[in-house]
Amino acid sequence: MSKLVMALCACAVSFYLMSTLFVKRDNAYLREGAGSFYPLVTVLQRGDKLEQIETDGNWYKVRTQNQQEGWIAANCLADKQPEGEVVEKISKSWSSAKASQSGLAAAIKGFAKKYGKANPGNVDDVYEHLQKNFTGSDVARFNMPLADYHSRNRGRLDIDDLDLDQPEYDPSFEEQGIGVGIAARLISKGIVTDPELVRYVNLIAAVVAQNSKVYDWDFTVFILNDPTINGFACPGGYVFVTLGAVKACEDESMLAAIIAHEMAHVIRRHGLQEMTKRLVDIKADQAYNELEEETGESDVDSELESMAESSYDIVVHKRLMDYETEADKISAILCANAGYDPTGIVRMDAKVASMADTNPDIFGDDFSLQNNPAERYNSIKKFVDNKFTGTDPGAQMKDRFESEIRK
Repeated sequence: MSKLVMALCACAVSFYLMSTLFVKRDNAYLREGAGSFYPLVTVLQRGDKLEQIETDGNWYKVRTQNQQEGWIAANCLADKQPEGEVVEKISKSWSSAKASQSGLAAAIKGFAKKYGKANPGNVDDVYEHLQKNFTGSDVARFNMPLADYHSRNRGRLDIDDLDLDQPEYDPSFEEQGIGVGIAARLISKGIVTDPELVRYVNLIAAVVAQNSKVYDWDFTVFILNDPTINGFACPGGYVFVTLGAVKACEDESMLAAIIAHEMAHVIRRHGLQEMTKRLVDIKADQAYNELEEETGESDVDSELESMAESSYDIVVHKRLMDYETEADKISAILCANAGYDPTGIVRMDAKVASMADTNPDIFGDDFSLQNNPAERYNSIKKFVDNKFTGTDPGAQMKDRFESEIRK
């Protein structure tokens, strides 16, 4: 190749890499690395102009107008300035360099403590456990046996195929604050702190998420120290499974199915679905001022507190059958696309159905009144049998599961 051709190619590459992009979400996270589990650099707003530096899969390394560099998910970006008025979801100070991981955490913790009816110490405990003790390389190594497995179900179905009118998952700060408040109340019941086990379940969540449309959202899994089989999903990405649920699994695909099921509740906003319109009705500037100081707006206080309490009740008690069967289907799809055997959720539901009369809920009275385990099992079995193949279905990862659980 001549020097002139090489120079022209280099210029073309340089031009491509330095192209201009725009943020299309109301708030988007710029991170230190190409993955949702990397620390936050800053929060960007819709319409922000960015300079593209390089790409890594679905992640773009960019430079902001105030010269900050970091990685942002492709599904937050557009190649043209978004049309219409920019929604000021964050005050101007939050669009500056102050919107760091610590600053964002402080604001959301303040919201959770005020409206979540949780012990302030437990709110702090949530954030102590959010830091992931793994890197992008660790996730890649963990994913390797799944990626290498010849699964005929990977890519066979997507969540969009369920015709659920699914909005792009872009949780607001109010949603995250409510989720932290609920998570804090659940943590007060007692959680497993074994670092290896906690790391293991969070690696499963990371692999499931990165093979889906919500690859840019950071899900965090907590293990409740309780022998019953149960799980909970808090708005904003906080997933709880009981130690009993973990031990009831026979392989990793079953554990992935439980985690993916709870992730589905988060993605579909089942804990907030009935309150979405109420969120919109609250003025954004008032809501965000409430994160750090009193505004004297008692109607806003009352509305946000009511939403937080209602969301807690939905997460912990009101397990509607429609929500459960929907989450089961999404779990099968998420697991299949990650390379897992999608029958994991079927086998787990079968086990729960067989134990229903002897497995009371750890949080009391009416959890399962509207949730028939046998009906759930029949529904998901029919769905998986119809939509997925039993030949080379996906990895079960029994050996790795047993190795990790024995640690």
